[in-house]
Amino acid sequence: MHRSIITSILLGLAAGAVAALMLTLMHGLEALIWRGEAGPLRIAVTIMAGGVLIAMMRWRLPGANFDSQLQDGREGLPQPLSKAATLAGLGIVSVGFGGAIGPEAGILAVVTELSALISARIARDVAEARLIGQIGVAGALGGLYGSPPGGAGFANDAPDAPWPLLVLAAVAGLAGLLLAGAVLPEGPGLQLPLPPAPRFDLPYLLPALVAGLAGAVIGAAYVGGLLGFHRLLGAVSGDVRVQVLLGTALFAALAAAFPFLRFNGQHELAQLAEQGGTIDAGYLAGVGLMKAIVLGLCLAAHWLGGPIMPLAMAGAAAGAAVAVAIPGIDIGVATAAGVAACCTVGMNKPLVVLLVLAFMATTLALIPMTIGVLIGWLVAQILPDERLH
Repeated sequence: MHRSIITSILLGLAAGAVAALMLTLMHGLEALIWRGEAGPLRIAVTIMAGGVLIAMMRWRLPGANFDSQLQDGREGLPQPLSKAATLAGLGIVSVGFGGAIGPEAGILAVVTELSALISARIARDVAEARLIGQIGVAGALGGLYGSPPGGAGFANDAPDAPWPLLVLAAVAGLAGLLLAGAVLPEGPGLQLPLPPAPRFDLPYLLPALVAGLAGAVIGAAYVGGLLGFHRLLGAVSGDVRVQVLLGTALFAALAAAFPFLRFNGQHELAQLAEQGGTIDAGYLAGVGLMKAIVLGLCLAAHWLGGPIMPLAMAGAAAGAAVAVAIPGIDIGVATAAGVAACCTVGMNKPLVVLLVLAFMATTLALIPMTIGVLIGWLVAQILPDERLH
């Protein structure tokens, strides 16, 4: 047991530091590429250039995505160094060239390889190798999301999972990310800025339900778009490189017309938290819907990333639209419920979503988030189980 505790602490610290380093590389490339004013032509050309790079790397790893990275990490399977390097490059390019995705998958690629290298040297059996892999995942995502229980939930949601060790690794991962962030320019990991929410009382129940339903509808649009684009691109060509280029061309055209569709949505969330009550409800609803659909398009086109931050941005826009459209609804309550419902429908992991959002959000709004998660879970029951993150 002492051996497992020490492994959880040290590997968790290392995974958090790796997450901070990868974030710095991703956002450093993003700042370099998008420096200065970006007009429609520049946006389209830049995104297509990113698509070409992704297509070149994807021929070796056509099926890798966030879910497969999670599974590889959980199993503790050894990976060729070339595969880890290619996945890391895919993640960095996908984020840096403006993809409407989060950074999780690229970070997991590096941490999974680190865990496999450690496992090859110290693991005594398959069970310990699997535990080391789960510790790496928990440390990376616990640090990235700022949520130790959420990171542990992503690492292994099986009933017999070694939860105390995974939570310990996730706490260490958060510490590693914060320590690395103190010296790296990127600083802390992902944050979810939301408008402040009042103490939740019974009169807020109905508004939270309405906003949660709006967020769930946006989440359902993401699921439909993801599966629809995936099938459409697959029907056009069985060559993954052609799928990348076709999907990227559509994404480039949309982003050129609507520049806010680029990136993971964290900056737009901050703006929404400050000005959401003054923005037109129809515009907010349109932003949320388009962001969700473009997230599905990017993932179907094999850009490598995670879904939670773009889904959160889309759900927050849907909740804010409800607050603006219906007088008397508190925007903090509405955005919290909308975010939780949208993420739950999109990721189909209600408990993990709640654990992540409760820590990642800058505003504590646990009751409206719980209501949103419940609504999202109910809506998810009528949608296909398939998710292709």
